[in-house]
Amino acid sequence: MRCLAALLCLAATPALAEPWACSFTVECDVAQGCETAGFQAQVIAADHAGDLFLRTAMGATPVARLTPAAALPATYAGTGHPGTAELLTIEVDRTAILTLHMFDGSAAAITYFGTCEEMT
Repeated sequence: MRCLAALLCLAATPALAEPWACSFTVECDVAQGCETAGFQAQVIAADHAGDLFLRTAMGATPVARLTPAAALPATYAGTGHPGTAELLTIEVDRTAILTLHMFDGSAAAITYFGTCEEMT
């Protein structure tokens, strides 16, 4: 009977995995401070191999999940655009931080704060 109860509890636990839809409402730049933003991003498996991509208005770039699958927090990293690295962390409460590191010329970073929701 305990085995059945344990299995039912596991079945009721939601899978916490891709895809994610993220909405960032604050953008911070070291030189300019923070301001309101309306930046959208998605973490998706956009090919048949199951590879992950971070999709924004700038396009889709490959990312790797740095944390265990199906668990939060979830952290993804990629270097899709020349001279840019991306790091996204989604916390247990679904708050999210996305930092873009620019290293083509002068080094700079922009950090976005927002939330992510699982896409169905």
